[in-house]
Amino acid sequence: MIRTQEPDLNQLAFHKILLPKQNTLNNSIPFYQLISGAQDVLRLEIIFKAGSLYEAKESVAHFTAKMLSEGTKDFSAKEIQEKIAFYGAFMELNSGFDRSALTVYCLARHLDKLLPIISQIIIEPTFPEQELETLKLISTQSLRVNQEKTAFLASARFRKLLFGQHPYGSCMSEAGINAISRDDLIQFHNKYYSLGNATILITGGGNTNYFNLINEHFGKHQLNIKNQIFDSIASWGNPNTEIIVKESSIQSSIRLGCQLFTIKHEDYFKTSVLIEILGGYFGSRLMKNIREDKGYTYGIHANFAVMKNNGYLVIGTDVNKENTKATLEEIYKEINLLKLDKVNLEELNLVKNYLKGSFINSINTTYSQVDKFKTLLFNNLPVNFYETYFNTLTNITAEEIQATALKYFQIENFYEVVVGNK
Repeated sequence: MIRTQEPDLNQLAFHKILLPKQNTLNNSIPFYQLISGAQDVLRLEIIFKAGSLYEAKESVAHFTAKMLSEGTKDFSAKEIQEKIAFYGAFMELNSGFDRSALTVYCLARHLDKLLPIISQIIIEPTFPEQELETLKLISTQSLRVNQEKTAFLASARFRKLLFGQHPYGSCMSEAGINAISRDDLIQFHNKYYSLGNATILITGGGNTNYFNLINEHFGKHQLNIKNQIFDSIASWGNPNTEIIVKESSIQSSIRLGCQLFTIKHEDYFKTSVLIEILGGYFGSRLMKNIREDKGYTYGIHANFAVMKNNGYLVIGTDVNKENTKATLEEIYKEINLLKLDKVNLEELNLVKNYLKGSFINSINTTYSQVDKFKTLLFNNLPVNFYETYFNTLTNITAEEIQATALKYFQIENFYEVVVGNK
């Protein structure tokens, strides 16, 4: 090895993700399994189209998901927790914008013992009143703490400005928590937790095929699909600037951005690269300017947030109140520079290689590969989606980056929220 000579740089090659084997239970529930060799640990996911997109009442999707394990026909909440712990398993229940999910990690040899409990959690929850009141109290206390944080308020208000009355803009409130009833959860569960609205995935667990076991517990139930579908945003909020003054706060939280589109849009890849250059990684333009040069913040980030039916750009940072105005000016300056000048080749190649490396790193486990597959599955994307993304990274030009910025970074269409003082 010649230590005075730097090693040759090689282009990163694309790596395909492993695709799970698809099957269908006796009642037509889609089932996917990715076998991962000798590893005895598996992940079971039961995913429903039951996110906040489908709720007619604030926070119902969240509370329904969280209450599933608080009691079933045959098991109390305490018994459920004890049985899960006895078999060394871990279970979580989550609800997002588009979907809700039950996820269990366990040793493969214990899955057959856990499935009777899991199936009751999904199919026969009782939503006991006392546990619901306890959860509402905890949620209210947590919300009060969060409402003292400028970052929480800014993010919530930004989404509300962006989406208006659409469920994507819904934010938890004390009034909404107080209004939740057991009947609300039962109705939401009956409508959206039907197995006809479910997708089941198993990742790992050695070389065993778990189809028969899953089919035994979930394939015999009659399906009932009553899903309300929102094909698009009913109406975006109007571009606006809003300042929420908090005299007691020593910092301001800034959130600004604009409407974009879903992952299926023809400009998704180009826009993703553009946003990465602006503020998507530690060496981005916003970080270099506002953190390293000006010293206004510890961190600033630009993110392309994508849901099933919509997407948007959000730029977020926290700064001392006296630097709020100057920070906003510098953010808009960096946005305009991407429209005025082409990105130099060195910076563009750096971002290309960073994004390629990030992609390769993001598929280094069996679980992460199935996570990538779920993006394809739930967005109806082609199998070659990631290969197309990789090719775009290889071939995208500075001219295309500039054209994308000119097309989508229209300042008059930006939403801006400051919590603190401007």
